[in-house]
Amino acid sequence: MAPPAKNHNHLATYHLCFLLVLSVAALSSVVSATDSSLCTIPSPAPEHVAAGNDKLPLIYSFRLSAGYFSGGEDIHFARDESGGDDDGSFLHARRSFTLLPLRVDRTTDATVVHVSATLRLSGGRALHAVAAHRRRDRFAGGAHSVSFHLDGYYSSTSAELCMIGSGTYAEGDDWLEHLPGVVLRLRVPSPPSLSDPFVTGQLKGAGFDAITLVAYAEGDLYKYGQHASCPPPPSTARGALQALGASFSCAHLKEQLVSSYKLQYGGGGGAHASSTSPAPLRLQEPRMHVGQVQCTPDGAVRVYATFSSSTNMFFAGQLPPGFMVKEAAVVAEGRWDSALSTLCLRACRVVRSGPAALAVQEQDCGIGMSFWFPSVWTVRDRSIVAGTLWNASHETDGSSAAAAAGAISASSIDFDASSIDFDSNRGNFSDVEYRYTMVDEAKQRYFADVLRSHRNKTKGSFPAATYSYRDFEFRFYMDKGNGGSGYGHGEAHPVTIGSAMVYGDRLAAADSFSRHAEVDMELELLTVSYNIHIRRVPPNLNPMRLNLTSPVAIEERVVTAEGVYDPRTGVLCMIGCQELAGGSMDCRTLITVQFASLDAKAQGHGRGVISSLRPKADPLFFDKMDVVLFGMYAEQVAESVSRMDMESVMLVVSMTLPCLFTALQILRAKRSPEASAATSITMLVLLALGYAAPLVIGSEALFVSRGTEYAPFLRRVPHELRQAMLRAPTLIAFVLQLRLLQLAWSARRSAAGRSKAETAAERRALLWVCLPMYLLGGALTVAHHASISRRAALEDSLAVRVGPEPATLWEDLASSTGLALDGFLLPQVAMNAFLSGGACAVSPWFYVGGTVVRAMPHVYDAIRARGYVPSVTPSNVYASPRDDRFGAAWDVAVPWGAALLAVLLFLQQRLGAFSFGSRRRSGEYEMVSTQQQH
Repeated sequence: MAPPAKNHNHLATYHLCFLLVLSVAALSSVVSATDSSLCTIPSPAPEHVAAGNDKLPLIYSFRLSAGYFSGGEDIHFARDESGGDDDGSFLHARRSFTLLPLRVDRTTDATVVHVSATLRLSGGRALHAVAAHRRRDRFAGGAHSVSFHLDGYYSSTSAELCMIGSGTYAEGDDWLEHLPGVVLRLRVPSPPSLSDPFVTGQLKGAGFDAITLVAYAEGDLYKYGQHASCPPPPSTARGALQALGASFSCAHLKEQLVSSYKLQYGGGGGAHASSTSPAPLRLQEPRMHVGQVQCTPDGAVRVYATFSSSTNMFFAGQLPPGFMVKEAAVVAEGRWDSALSTLCLRACRVVRSGPAALAVQEQDCGIGMSFWFPSVWTVRDRSIVAGTLWNASHETDGSSAAAAAGAISASSIDFDASSIDFDSNRGNFSDVEYRYTMVDEAKQRYFADVLRSHRNKTKGSFPAATYSYRDFEFRFYMDKGNGGSGYGHGEAHPVTIGSAMVYGDRLAAADSFSRHAEVDMELELLTVSYNIHIRRVPPNLNPMRLNLTSPVAIEERVVTAEGVYDPRTGVLCMIGCQELAGGSMDCRTLITVQFASLDAKAQGHGRGVISSLRPKADPLFFDKMDVVLFGMYAEQVAESVSRMDMESVMLVVSMTLPCLFTALQILRAKRSPEASAATSITMLVLLALGYAAPLVIGSEALFVSRGTEYAPFLRRVPHELRQAMLRAPTLIAFVLQLRLLQLAWSARRSAAGRSKAETAAERRALLWVCLPMYLLGGALTVAHHASISRRAALEDSLAVRVGPEPATLWEDLASSTGLALDGFLLPQVAMNAFLSGGACAVSPWFYVGGTVVRAMPHVYDAIRARGYVPSVTPSNVYASPRDDRFGAAWDVAVPWGAALLAVLLFLQQRLGAFSFGSRRRSGEYEMVSTQQQH
């Protein structure tokens, strides 16, 4: 019956191949029909010609780095509820697309260009798709992307780019979904201009509905119009040398302008005020976001900006999304004026007629816009970039402005981007002048209320101007015992210390700080100013019921403060201002900080209080916030880096010495096979596993990078060198240990008669002594970890954790394994105890040297605890708690226990003592030395 089955299999294979070919042919015909109906492809296709000098600009003209798309729910994109609005949720993955041209070729037809490109859509994954594949992410639904590989032609006559291809996206963890028959049609203006700056189009394909695309045109083929005229800025502007570098740089200008700006209506007036009330822009939003900036080396600049009604500081202090379409928006073009150090632009209102349909009308272009870099800062105004919007319609065509929809105040709208982004370096601010305005009030508060309560509590020396300015930086978290002020954390960075500007470029800050330090220290109190960023969960939010798959509104405050610092007491007292809705400022906040002493040996950086100076009945009153400072002073960081260098050397030495001791034991085993047979196999296996564990887990956990622990000190050991420093001696020790194990095993198998007694003794030692102790230690470790995990689960889920994360069960078990390695002589001692008589199996170099190597981390940990100021971030390279049990009790018990085992082994090998068996066995005689008789 086998042959017929084989024939049936062949027939099934033939039928399957025929159906597959038929399906491919049908699919090809469908795709061809789709292509012919949706995309105009030249027929016959024009031939390619040699690339000219415009090849690179041509490629850039089709590149889109930040576009927006609508639709795509059929391919598992989450519905775009906000559409780019700043809704305060940090769990929303914003939509965007990129078009990356891979190849652009001229053809024999001067109006046709061949283009090959990759299109990538990115956004949030639909929740139903996540549930289907059991995927949970920080974003609601997780991140999702789809890539398309396309090929087609662009016609400058119709300004249409038409491409066909296919797409793929990850449907699960192990497979991809294929999207055939994809057609992309884009209208690419040739060339783009102020009145026609957008790339728009659709993406269609089998299996999903049309996706609408819109982007701000990029590249150098943009056609600029006539120059705009701008009056001088109302305040002194910094020169381009300090703000933008040695010369005008497009990259530097982008870095400065792409930000979020606070609008102040009716602020400027003066030269910018218009005598006519109508204007082509309706504005009531408090924020402006500049997300797209394109420029040329000669200073021509164009901008895309949107206006938002949200004052949530989560996006205000960071780079906003590159392209948003559902807000009021403007496009602008102009030029950098080197004489005035001002960017002067002419702006047009963007009209939106659909979800992603943007256009510009000529009558809506009567808006003036200018940017500059202020040279004077105060507690209320610390603008990195400032500017003005005004009605410029009367300068061009007043009648068209009167007919435009919307209205703007006759006075100008000022805007500014404050220095609130701590994570990025926005330039050199050493030439900015800071003017203190609230120091007198801070002094009164300090002498009247603060000094009295801190005078008798402070001892030791505190940071002063002679120390590093980094000692004045601090991070903090809110004390859980502060009674209802919520959960949160933040950081504070000094802007000025005395007359020195320390914000911005670190090299310039250190230079200016050292220049002014001696003059400022002659004063009794040091004037300071700070930027303080606070992230807080409202107290009415129950953290135990928090669902991280839903949006969480985290309150973010940026407080600008100035006041005084007393180097004698280490007390910082400041008056702070924070922005309110509508752009106004509340400057009734008191901030007091007590820094820890420089010579303090306890963990911590100090404590502080942030409180309101308003009465409780005032709507702007807020509850007092007790904060705990954490971090390290610069001198402590330097000492820690030096200590970690020394510990790195100690770690390498401690992993190299066992190689020498094991080699000496191998020589002893080769000279005396009988002694090798009496060596405990359990002890050798335990040591081999101890050397194998770092090789399996990876040495990264054993050697902590100093550069990652202390950001100001960017000294790093190369990754390859760090691996070699640890892996090489560990690997050598592991190989030698395997060789020693092989010799002991071979000697025991070859030894006749006596090997039975040694094997029996080894089995008794393992089953009655070693294994019960190891199991008991593991059970206690699991129970201890379970109790800690249960206690941590009862804590508030939003409480800020300072310090290392709790150890996992695997890490706790690894620490217990280190404790077992500390007692590596236990199997040998137990085996000798069950063995009547015994040879000197283990070399003194091996057991004494190994005991010293295992005991030294505990001795060093005890010494380190007496003189080392602990940090909240673990920085122990040698004697790390992840490798063994450390603490006051363990540092005493482990060395003494290891030394006791070494002494017992010495007595057993020298005197034969501490054995459970008799020295004589029936039928045997003991050899007596003649020297002892004499």
